Amino acid sequence: MIKRNYKLIVGIIIGAILTGTTVYAATIISSINVGYSNESSNLVADNVQDAIDEVYDKSFNKDLITAYEYSEEDPKCINGEEKTCVKTDCYKKGKTCSQGTVIKYYVKENEYHYFYVLHDNGTTITMQQRENTVRNIIWNEKDSSSSKGPLIILKALEQATSTWTNVNVLEYTPGVTELNGNKFTGCTLTEDKKIKCEDNNYILETKKVRARMITALEVVSTGCKYDIHNTCPDFMFNYLYNSINFGGSYNDNTLDESGEYNFDYWTMSVSISASYHDAIWIVRRAGDITYDTMIANHMGARAVVEINKT
Repeated sequence: MIKRNYKLIVGIIIGAILTGTTVYAATIISSINVGYSNESSNLVADNVQDAIDEVYDKSFNKDLITAYEYSEEDPKCINGEEKTCVKTDCYKKGKTCSQGTVIKYYVKENEYHYFYVLHDNGTTITMQQRENTVRNIIWNEKDSSSSKGPLIILKALEQATSTWTNVNVLEYTPGVTELNGNKFTGCTLTEDKKIKCEDNNYILETKKVRARMITALEVVSTGCKYDIHNTCPDFMFNYLYNSINFGGSYNDNTLDESGEYNFDYWTMSVSISASYHDAIWIVRRAGDITYDTMIANHMGARAVVEINKT
């Protein structure tokens, strides 16, 4: 990236921002101690080092993130690529991104993905990838138990996102750390078909990773209801097999190497009130939340990541 190679371009930057002629000398002077006039540069910095950092932030971060206002009504902006999308700078400090805001974000140099905002606390933005990051992977082994946690799918997700150096490192302990206000990994279905998470089905060791899975309560917070089709907003169930048939806007009807379609995706939450053991809450292509056995092989996972507001 530019900042990593700033020594190579320092001469160019200094030449651009200084009003006089640049002279290179054998004597090494710390760039923070070299002042210059910023009257015509539109920069705030008053020394060369700060100017280098400011130029970097203005150039690189300008392209690092692009945000669009989410809308399922005209003018539509659902996947972030429609020509009718309206840009927003809600990712800046002092502003707030609404849930569903579409974020085009470079997770590392030369690799970007589209995400949707789950919540914005004013300092950091938590967002989920638009498509399944990993596909058709069981939650845990048949001979194991849901009480061991999502060992198989979580490992696959963590490996797939391990090089995403432009997102924050997440340090959390599943079952201990609150994720959007709730720490529990076990959730029940109440008599009125509401999902409550008040117990732990599993607790895992502390993780330091780039991405995690969504929780059942985070799914519910977007409007998804249990076993009622098309109650989720489009951004929660697009890019699954035949999503459009259930009211979505975009399908993913490609086959993977094993000949499987991309049907649904896992949460990290266990359904401890299901009629069978080892049931896991999932987001379904029908646009709702339900549960399925942890060894179902037609499920994937979508990366949930955090970024700092700029």
